[in-house]
Amino acid sequence: MKRHCDNRLPAVCFWSACFFILIASFFPAEARAEFPDRPITMYISMAPGGSVDICTRSISAAAEKILGKPIIIENRAGGGGTVAYALVANAKPDGYTLCGGVSTGIVRAPQMQKVTFKPLKSFTPLIAYAGPYNGIVVKADAPWKTFKEMVEYAKKNTNKIKYGTGGIGTAMHHAMAFVEHQDGIKWIHVPYKGNADALTALLGGHVDVASVGPEWVPFVKSGTMRILAVTEEKRNPNFADVPTLKDLGYDFANETVFCIVGPAGLPPDITKKLENAFAKAAESKEVKVAVEKLDLVPILIVGKDYDDYLKRVWSRLEKNLKETGLVKEPATSPY
Repeated sequence: MKRHCDNRLPAVCFWSACFFILIASFFPAEARAEFPDRPITMYISMAPGGSVDICTRSISAAAEKILGKPIIIENRAGGGGTVAYALVANAKPDGYTLCGGVSTGIVRAPQMQKVTFKPLKSFTPLIAYAGPYNGIVVKADAPWKTFKEMVEYAKKNTNKIKYGTGGIGTAMHHAMAFVEHQDGIKWIHVPYKGNADALTALLGGHVDVASVGPEWVPFVKSGTMRILAVTEEKRNPNFADVPTLKDLGYDFANETVFCIVGPAGLPPDITKKLENAFAKAAESKEVKVAVEKLDLVPILIVGKDYDDYLKRVWSRLEKNLKETGLVKEPATSPY
C-alpha cells in the first residue's frame, strides 16, 4: 500500500516560519519597558542634615516629577563620599541606581585612600549643579581671631589642635593637610561622616576647628562660630572680609561640585533621559531656593562636559597632591 504524501506541507512550514519571524521582529523577546517603569534609588554620599543631603533631596524631588516615578533616598555616608560611590559603581547599569554627592569623592578622596572603584571609569557622570563655599571655622569664643593666629599657635603646640572634617580625602581635609605640609606644623585630623557631624563636634568641644562645606554659614550668621578662611578661588560675596587661603599665601583653591552620577555603561537613551530630567530639575524654583539658602554657587555642567571636567580636575589635583608631598602616587588608579 502506498503512503500518500502531501506536497503542500513544506510550503505551509515555510510561510509559518516567516510569519513567526515577522511577529518576533515587532515583539523582541527582551523588549525593554520605557524608562523608568519603577522607582529609582538615589544614594547620598554624605550624612543626613548637611548641604549635600539637602540639595540631593531637593533635586531628586524635582526630577521625580519630570520622570514620573519616585526617587527613593538612602544615605550611605563614609569614606569622604566613597562608600556611596562604590555601591553605585557596582550597581546594574539600568538607570535605577544613582548617587548624589560631591565630585571630591570621585577625583580627590581616591587619590588619598584606596577605593574599590575606578574613579574615571566606573561612572556615567550625569550633571553637576552647584558649588560650595567651604570654610574653616572655630567657636565664637575660640582664642584665635584669625587663621594666622591659629597657625602660629599650632607651630608652638604640636598636635594640640584637633580639626574635624566630613571625611578622609574630602576637599576640606586636603585644605588642612596642605596648610600642615606647607607650614611644617602638626595637628590632629578627626574625620566624620559628614560636615554636619563635624560642626556638632565643634560645638560640643570635641574638636577645636571644623574644616567643612557651607553648613558653617548659619552658625557664623548666628554668632556661635567664627569663620577664619574660605578655600575657594574667590571670596564669598556674603562674607567679603574673610580671606581665601590664596589670600593668606597658600596655593590652594577648592574645586568641588555637587553632582549626580550613575554606574558606567548606562544605555544612551536612559543616560539622555536622566541628564535632561536632572538638568531641568536644577533650574526649578525649589532647587534654586535650596542652593541660595545653603550659600552655594549655582552651576550647570551636563553629561560629557561633566565627564571632561572630572578628568581635568583629577589631573590638577594629582599634580597638587604630589607637589605638596601629600601623596607620592594616587592611592587608586583612575582607570
